[in-house]
Amino acid sequence: MVSLMHIRIICLLCLTLISCQRDTTADIANLAAGKKEEVYGEIDTAPKTELNETAYARSINFGVTPWGDIDKMRKAYQPLANYLSEKLNARVRLMIVQEYRELVSDLKRGIVQIASFSPGAYADALDEGIEKDSIYIASAQLKGKDYYRGIIVARNEVKDLAALKNKTFAFVETGSSSGYKYPLALFLANRIDPHKYFSKVYFLGSHPNVVDAVINGKVDAGATWDGYIEENFPTNPPNIKVLLKTEPIPYDAVVVSRRKGADLAGKLREILTGLKAYTVTKSGEKILNLDTGFPYSGYVVHSQSIYNIVRKTGKAVGRYRKTEKAE
Repeated sequence: MVSLMHIRIICLLCLTLISCQRDTTADIANLAAGKKEEVYGEIDTAPKTELNETAYARSINFGVTPWGDIDKMRKAYQPLANYLSEKLNARVRLMIVQEYRELVSDLKRGIVQIASFSPGAYADALDEGIEKDSIYIASAQLKGKDYYRGIIVARNEVKDLAALKNKTFAFVETGSSSGYKYPLALFLANRIDPHKYFSKVYFLGSHPNVVDAVINGKVDAGATWDGYIEENFPTNPPNIKVLLKTEPIPYDAVVVSRRKGADLAGKLREILTGLKAYTVTKSGEKILNLDTGFPYSGYVVHSQSIYNIVRKTGKAVGRYRKTEKAE
């Protein structure tokens, strides 16, 4: 006969087994860029299985700074993440961070191993010594162009910059090149202190928010980038026009964490610069798909000196001190 003690031991073993099975789910605590609740990118929390462990022996987090609608960005970048997974034999997780500076912190902390920085964020990162923690891989390119411009858009009834005095204005955020730094430098070159010149200055967090605010009359003018207008309003922008354009700004920079070493850097550079308009994943997904919102048509290797103009602008803007408008 089985004793009461034996029964208790069997029950304890069963509970331990159940607990171990529950622990097979992926621990996402150290995977998210920044705080878990602040991450826009979806984190794969599916239990690890023999199949996906065999397919991908390691995991790599791919962080991207925000520039547009998050769902649209996720849809646009996911084929690239899937393709990198296939080529690197790793589970590449796409992570759209919430703020520009967040990606710098996550790369330094080792949470993100591959990072695509907007030019303004990369210039800031270079000034903070990000080269100690990362290896430059390549820069994005669009239809043969290595640069884009920031623009000041306003409602159609606004005639010129002078007509914006005492009106409302919206920037994206302080880490954005086209949505803040270059437009601010443009204002300063015209001897305009935005916090004194405009009745109210807003920071709306994204290019879509800024453009929508102008279109819907919530603000009189705002700063964005020419590519956003060209992509979303190719023929007739609704009740908005371009008042000013900034100096040329280089596109995004892709880097790899030095913790992953030169081997990954070399492989990633070869993959990105080898992408063609017809490149697809094993399932047939097009990588450089402008129709689904991917913002670039390829990647090229530049000297990092092309970002010097961004750094110069950033430093000029950094010397700017907000002046509160007298009531």
